[in-house]
Amino acid sequence: MRRSLFTLTLFFVSTAALAQSDIANEMAALRQLVESQSRLLTQQSSQLDSLTRRVAELEGGSVNADAGTSGLVALESDDFPPQAQPQTEEPTSPNKAGDIALDAKQSIRSGKESVIVKDNVALSDTMELYGSMRIFAEAGAEDPTLNDGSSRLGIRLDRRLSNGRSLFGRVEWKVNLVDSDSNFALSDNPSGAGIVTRDESEGPVLTTRLGYLGASLPNIGEISFGKQWSVYYDVSGWTDNFNVYGGAGLSTYSAGTDGGLLGSGRAEDAVIFRSDRGKVSFGLQTQLKSTSAGDDYKGLAGSLIFSPTDSWDIGLAFSGSRIEGDFETVTGDDESGVATLGVRYHRGPWNAAFSVAAWKAHEAVFFDDDTLFYDGVGAELYASYEYSKRLQFYGGFNYTDPDIDDPRVDKDFGVEFLIFGASIFATDDSYSYIEALYSTGKQPNGEDVDSVLSAGYRFDF
Repeated sequence: MRRSLFTLTLFFVSTAALAQSDIANEMAALRQLVESQSRLLTQQSSQLDSLTRRVAELEGGSVNADAGTSGLVALESDDFPPQAQPQTEEPTSPNKAGDIALDAKQSIRSGKESVIVKDNVALSDTMELYGSMRIFAEAGAEDPTLNDGSSRLGIRLDRRLSNGRSLFGRVEWKVNLVDSDSNFALSDNPSGAGIVTRDESEGPVLTTRLGYLGASLPNIGEISFGKQWSVYYDVSGWTDNFNVYGGAGLSTYSAGTDGGLLGSGRAEDAVIFRSDRGKVSFGLQTQLKSTSAGDDYKGLAGSLIFSPTDSWDIGLAFSGSRIEGDFETVTGDDESGVATLGVRYHRGPWNAAFSVAAWKAHEAVFFDDDTLFYDGVGAELYASYEYSKRLQFYGGFNYTDPDIDDPRVDKDFGVEFLIFGASIFATDDSYSYIEALYSTGKQPNGEDVDSVLSAGYRFDF
């Protein structure tokens, strides 16, 4: 009996010892597997951290301090989306100063972007080279002509700093693809030395359209300095979207210029502050300049835009000047100004805008030995419908009613024309178009303003 108990006890002890040995082996193998997976996870986590820092560097965000203390970190190319629809002038929603809806009007391809890391602050330097080549043929009462449609070439600079701050700049040149005469498109008159006398000489093939520097501060706004799109154009630009004609009813391009001197178009020597507060955006502008004749000049402008919904905008803008000297001698007053009220609708394939304006001594009729500045009122309408991705129809009108009591000017003088057109897109940033202007207006001498038909092509890059 004792021998049997001893044998049974020895059996259980041996079995337990073998079981313990098997468990120990399994635990050792499991420990090795866990250690191996842990090393793999550590490597993958390190790779993920590296990729995260890389993305942050390319986006101009904060970069971890261990990324480096100085020097070039990244050099990459980045393509910006092309334009969605054809338009001739610059943007109409608050953007970088003077870039009124430019992103919706002009195709832009970026240059190289470099991220510089120094003292744990990421600086993103971006240079964008862009351009638009525009040419059209026109036929009317006279022989057909081949014209430039306000082609341009430009550079944008942007440096994004920490805490959402940024510095920006822009320079844009008007390029004539046809010859040395730069006065073709009605909405793009060149700026001269002044507005009291008219210069009939031909302009150079390359002239400056825009040039400014500025800074953007989060939760405050943007301030910019130089020749730039005015705050008046923040509203008046809503209807200035035709390919060739238009821009004649709101006195944006005053007295046959680009609106630079009187601050209603591409304002010269301008200091502009723009800010966006939810549904309300506003802009303030002054000009620090003197005229070529040495006149004492003071300019002030402002804009206020209310957007109750994503589809509707209501805007009010003005631009006023006080010029003492030759201007006062010619006009009999030292004040000049214009104000506009507009409404815009944009939803789906539809885009429409209507604006009215009134001005004082802001437009001019030029005679051989005299210049007549006059008051007046005007209106503009623009509407477009995107029938398909490749086809767009548009139309509208420009109208002015000058207030002139001078025997040298016909009593029916004024702008009265309808504009209709269609654009056919080859790509998102190149298209051909046909545009017709039907006019019932009169020139200052009483002659009819000819109705014309144009066909052109535009290529953006």
